Amino acid sequence: MTMFPMPMPEMPQEVIDAVGADPGAFAAAMGQGMEAFQGAMADGGDMGAAFEAMGDVMGPVFQDMGVSPEAFDAAGDAFGAAVGCGCHMGPADAGGPEMGAMMQDAATMMMPEGVDLPPPVMEAMGDMGQGFADAGCAPHDMAGEMMPPPGEPGFPMPCDANGDCIVPPGDPGACPGDVCQPPPPDGACADMGGHMMPPEGGHDHPPMPPDCSMPPPMEVAGDVAMAPPPGDMAGPPPGDMAGPPPGDMAGPPPGDMAGPPPGDMAGPPPGDMAGPPPGDGMDALGDALGGPPPGDMAGPPPGDAADAAIGAAMDGAADQGGAAGAGAGDGAADDGHDHAQTDEAVDPSADPSAGMG
Repeated sequence: MTMFPMPMPEMPQEVIDAVGADPGAFAAAMGQGMEAFQGAMADGGDMGAAFEAMGDVMGPVFQDMGVSPEAFDAAGDAFGAAVGCGCHMGPADAGGPEMGAMMQDAATMMMPEGVDLPPPVMEAMGDMGQGFADAGCAPHDMAGEMMPPPGEPGFPMPCDANGDCIVPPGDPGACPGDVCQPPPPDGACADMGGHMMPPEGGHDHPPMPPDCSMPPPMEVAGDVAMAPPPGDMAGPPPGDMAGPPPGDMAGPPPGDMAGPPPGDMAGPPPGDMAGPPPGDGMDALGDALGGPPPGDMAGPPPGDAADAAIGAAMDGAADQGGAAGAGAGDGAADDGHDHAQTDEAVDPSADPSAGMG
């Protein structure tokens, strides 16, 4: 069984385009590189020198296919980290078919979602695994050559404070579950018969120890190599992403946003907005109209007003010796005042009740 990094390193777009444009040529370039690797190993070279020979052959061929040297190096680093991680956590006695399956699954997982590797390239990946086995390469030794040293940028597994990998070789269950993932359930490792896959129900992954961390991403000139660990994928923590904390984002606190508190916004508080209390206001209105306040404007209640008016008229008539209203004009003319004002000269506006009825 084995596991792969999470997130997976991504394949540079230039390499993806070259695979899609001519899968056969891409597969042939891989085969030529594998021959160079085996030749270097047969000549007594070490694995590091053999990988260099492999790159010296494949680089120019890929460049003719439109892959820049920077993208080629980035693809090599990303593929080495992904496959190296699988070989590190895979069984120590994995043979050519197992290593080929790990390479096929790693390459598939590095492609964008919905993009499949063409059959010629998948076959070349399987042949490469068998070629490594034929050259006498053990998977755990290959992992050490394909990945950066533990703790350095691009190393795909967690390390402790001393920079040492916390996952022992051949023990995929020791990898914290949030930084590793199993092979795809329908991939090449699954086709090996199940012994390359996690146990039923998955591994009982331990949590990340407090003194461990993921090494930083690879520093390469190409577009993409090794993606950052999940905790760093989105940049700074949410509290810093939008600047100051929410309480400062809109300026002063809500109570100060619109100036003075609501009671002062429109002048005096609601109780004072319309001036004095209703009783005083209506008294002022009555004084302005030249009469008693509204409560007294109509005098006594309707029934008392009629009685008072009739009684006053009868009393006046009795005092003058006539019927009510009789000689009223004469009495007015003889009251000793100069009545020079005529009906036409009377200003109706002087009457407080003029125009109100």
